[in-house]
Amino acid sequence: MISLKCMVEMTDYRGEGAYFSISIIDNEEIYLKTIYVLGSDKTWFSEMKSFWKHLKANNLFLDDDFYPLIEGVSGPTISGGETRILQLEIPKLLYDNANYLRFETAVEDKGYYPDDINVALNEESLKKSYEGNGFILNIKFIFPEK
Repeated sequence: MISLKCMVEMTDYRGEGAYFSISIIDNEEIYLKTIYVLGSDKTWFSEMKSFWKHLKANNLFLDDDFYPLIEGVSGPTISGGETRILQLEIPKLLYDNANYLRFETAVEDKGYYPDDINVALNEESLKKSYEGNGFILNIKFIFPEK
């Protein structure tokens, strides 16, 4: 596994906290693995339409099995104006292999961004910071000291 931290800063919006997922997708936008989810009430995951479609297609939404199978559920949502540092664990097999990190966000009654941010999953891309297209203001990756 490759461990790194990701600082996420949200835009300053009013309303409910954002649900979002961080998934690894390939260049055809096929979900390979979900590595982080913010939002502990899975009844709202259907607001993230692309993520939900993936969960349903793979039977990953069943109550008893849901959380262990999606690998990476963290807990509560993140609200407008907040900053949070997330610990990401990326399988070496999926790293630097023409794959992407997809940040997908949704806020109740405010909107949905399937590609709030997409980042190529390689060392060069992860050295940069990125501005979001939706509820995420920006993200920056932090590698552990070597």
